[in-house]
Amino acid sequence: MKFSKSPALTGLFIFMSLALAGCPSSYQKLSTKPVEKVNDHVLTSKQFANQLARRLRNFDALAAKDPNNIHRIKEEILRDFLVKSLTLDWARAQSIVISENTLDKEVDKLRANYPDDLSFRRALALENLSFSEWREELRYSLVEREVFKKINEKVKAPTEEEIKRYYEDNKDRYKRKERVFLRQIVVDEDAKADAIKVDLKTGDFAELARKYSITPEAKQGGVVGWIEKGTVDYFDPLFNVGSGVQTIKSPFGIHLIRVEKKAPASTLSLEEVKPQIIRALRAQREQAEYVAWLDAQLRSSKVLKDYELMNSIKVDTRGTND
Repeated sequence: MKFSKSPALTGLFIFMSLALAGCPSSYQKLSTKPVEKVNDHVLTSKQFANQLARRLRNFDALAAKDPNNIHRIKEEILRDFLVKSLTLDWARAQSIVISENTLDKEVDKLRANYPDDLSFRRALALENLSFSEWREELRYSLVEREVFKKINEKVKAPTEEEIKRYYEDNKDRYKRKERVFLRQIVVDEDAKADAIKVDLKTGDFAELARKYSITPEAKQGGVVGWIEKGTVDYFDPLFNVGSGVQTIKSPFGIHLIRVEKKAPASTLSLEEVKPQIIRALRAQREQAEYVAWLDAQLRSSKVLKDYELMNSIKVDTRGTND
């Protein structure tokens, strides 16, 4: 669980206004009213509003007022609460429990990603989360991981025949275009390029790349790696040249390029893509297993949603000078 500062609503506040039918004193009562109930789990209108505000931080002020965005996020909150509630109930029935020791270790591991405790606390504040709230969200993510693991115990590994059939049915995915393996030195002036060309007659390309190239791959001796035809337009002429250093200009500067290897268009073999196919087939089965599990939980649960109350929760964004 990581935090990232959203630039979208910097300098803006999100105010959640609960449309009240009665006098202001009824606000407290309405704020505790359930927007959604799943078995014995309750999502109050206040909790719902806080989650909506938190999610809208990812939008700019205009997008945060868009009725379509607001409606979509409201539905996401309802769906996420539903899934979370069903997951927790099933975990409880299966005696899946995250010990305090396990949780503390995970907390320490994540906090270690920050230079100090102040940075960590600031990240929480940006997400409008207290430490205890964040800790409980982390606990749930660990429970969820264990639930997925248990659900997927039923998933069988694909057979050789299934792997072969998937390969034949999706062979077009494994076609590879003509490729070249490139090493380059990029500079920002023609004079520099000319001087390096002279040095390349006796000097080592990789060392000169490390010394003069202005692009990130300079650290790797100028290795760009394999480039497929049609991927980068200004590299395409290199497919028709022989050995030797080629000069190309692009928006990034003057490229001194050496084509080190060429490979014709081909189709990857079954053995080359087998691990990829196994992952794809397993992902399909895990998704199917999860959908079946979720459907079973829904059929055995009691779910109530108050759409009228949900729709009464309004959004207002105001700048710091308002």
